[in-house]
Amino acid sequence: MTTMGADDASAEAFSPRSLSRLSAAPFFVLNGTALILILAFSVLPVFYVAYLSTLDIKPGELVGHFVGFSNYSFVMESPSIGVTFRNTLLFSTCSVVLAVTIGAAIAFLMDSKIRFRFVLMAAVVLPWAVPEVVNALVWKWIFDYHWGALNAFLKAIGVISTYHPWLSDATTAIYCLIFAYSWKLVPFVVVIIYAALRAIPEELVESGQVDGATAAGVLWHIRLPLVTPAVVVATIFCVIFSMRAFDLVYLLTKGGPGDATSVLSYYTYVTTFEFGDVGAGSAVSVMLAVATLAATVVYWRLSARLEQEW
Repeated sequence: MTTMGADDASAEAFSPRSLSRLSAAPFFVLNGTALILILAFSVLPVFYVAYLSTLDIKPGELVGHFVGFSNYSFVMESPSIGVTFRNTLLFSTCSVVLAVTIGAAIAFLMDSKIRFRFVLMAAVVLPWAVPEVVNALVWKWIFDYHWGALNAFLKAIGVISTYHPWLSDATTAIYCLIFAYSWKLVPFVVVIIYAALRAIPEELVESGQVDGATAAGVLWHIRLPLVTPAVVVATIFCVIFSMRAFDLVYLLTKGGPGDATSVLSYYTYVTTFEFGDVGAGSAVSVMLAVATLAATVVYWRLSARLEQEW
């Protein structure tokens, strides 16, 4: 019988295989921890909400009665769900289009090497740093009927003769929410697109200019194709953000007047906590998740086709 000497043990400890295992240990620990956290806080809650949507359960109850898809039928038969879906589609589409358009324009303006662009950058990023509640309260003051800044400004320049109840008018309330939420999304779009613009090699732009390309040609044939992936990413995130918008709706209009500004995220809150129907509220949450996923996939497909055309 042979025994391993100290030199052999030392050689085995510092062998390439042992060193490889030691170097891989932090990788497995960090990734394993991340996987556990993702499962605990992202994946499992989704399945739990889907499970709750099949139960007849009230707030505070631990056990409910299985009802299958009855909650989904109840929600779809609600007279408010159609208006809520339309409001969600209008709110998400308009806020995303407005935020991406304005954000892209500002990003291209900042990349044009204008003076004081860093001051402009600081001013643009400021809305993103403002908390959601503060943002909502500021816009509530701006749109206020009695002493709002918007009414005072429009009347001062002669656009309106009397003050208008922006948040109490069913026609204008949803558009006020869209504008206020877009203002919050614009900085996010600017940062992503501006970073993509700064990553474009100057050699490509100079080559285009040497070949006789005008400023419009450089923009259309060089800059836009190269920043299209960044625009896609920014748009997809804006779609996700806008589909789950809640704070602004709750603080400004509470879904009113009537159902004029009720969106799916707010409808989920009302169904679950004000009406006390956890099952139906969970069903609305599942429907919101499916709608968000569907909108993201559709836009992703359209964006992929657009990139191929570029």
